[in-house]
Amino acid sequence: MFVLKRKYLWGAVLSAILWAACVLNLLGMYHAREAMAGVAPITRGYSGRPYVSLMFNVDWGEEHIPPLLDILASKGALATFFPTGTWAEKNPSLLQRIVAEGHEIGNHGGAHNHIERMGKQSLQRLIQSGEERIYQACGVYPSKLFAPPYGEWYDKIVEYALELGYQTVLWTVDTVDWRLPEPEAIWKRALAGVVPGALILMHPTEPTVSALPTLIDGLREKGHTIVTVSENISDRLR
Repeated sequence: MFVLKRKYLWGAVLSAILWAACVLNLLGMYHAREAMAGVAPITRGYSGRPYVSLMFNVDWGEEHIPPLLDILASKGALATFFPTGTWAEKNPSLLQRIVAEGHEIGNHGGAHNHIERMGKQSLQRLIQSGEERIYQACGVYPSKLFAPPYGEWYDKIVEYALELGYQTVLWTVDTVDWRLPEPEAIWKRALAGVVPGALILMHPTEPTVSALPTLIDGLREKGHTIVTVSENISDRLR
């Protein structure tokens, strides 16, 4: 009887140890995923909704902003514009129009500098400079969304931006419109790569202006709803 009880006791102990090991392993996997998620930019919204976003990085091309805004207004679509502080200072009236028409403003940094080798202080100064110069130009602070110049990033950049309350945002689909392809190439590339939650990157260029009406119509024909980046990624905001 004593031997049987001891066997049952050892069995219970071994079961408890195995159960604890499984729990610790699962927790480790969970925290590893969380850690990985914490150092990566946001490139897509929640896939369970038919949302997509049009995002414009702006450091030049101001002559194309008015026609882009006219098209967005005629289509009843909102976009998110990421100006640099330098551009905002030079084009306050355009930035004010963007805000007045209900579009979202993000932060593309104080200037369009390479940041992949920047340390904490330099990177945070770049973000803060963009924020202040945008505010001075239009009287509105940008949303806490940082689109790094050139799309450059590493894990510390995401962490440094987050310390200032900023989410680092890249894209799901890059139209590569800065290379000035034919308008058809822009909207075809975007529609081919679009998925629920997609962030579609564009710039103010002449072919982008020509492509935008077809792109908006095509997105809606596919069943997508065009929303700002903040609304699209709302479930991912930290």
